[in-house]
Amino acid sequence: MRCRISDVFSDPASELLKLCRGVLANEVVSIALYDEPGGHALSVTPDARQQHTMLLMIQEFPLYHGAYELTGDEKTIISIRVKRKQLLGLLMAELWKVGRFLLEPSFQKDRQQGFPTETLQALNEEWDADETLGPSFLK
Repeated sequence: MRCRISDVFSDPASELLKLCRGVLANEVVSIALYDEPGGHALSVTPDARQQHTMLLMIQEFPLYHGAYELTGDEKTIISIRVKRKQLLGLLMAELWKVGRFLLEPSFQKDRQQGFPTETLQALNEEWDADETLGPSFLK
């Protein structure tokens, strides 16, 4: 699977934070991560019988420039059941890492500014206080 992400048509970090919030709240969430052209849709869906798991689906949408509205005709790349705590930890750790790297001048070069550091920290505090998935290991 080849999945490249461009920040021309969206803010990937903010989109991934929306996905994290959905995992933490155990809610259905779908996001789009764009390439130039095409992209991928990621969605999480809670399992009503197993509250500690979610269905993670990654779908590829066609070679399309600009914002894309999901039609249901996208090609499913992967559909797996994952533990919420593991998925949240994986996504949050990657976002935390990118946020830390952006403090380095050499990493900042040629990258757009505006990483949602405050949103990441606030979500990490919510995760840390969550009775089901907490505490956060990002401290």
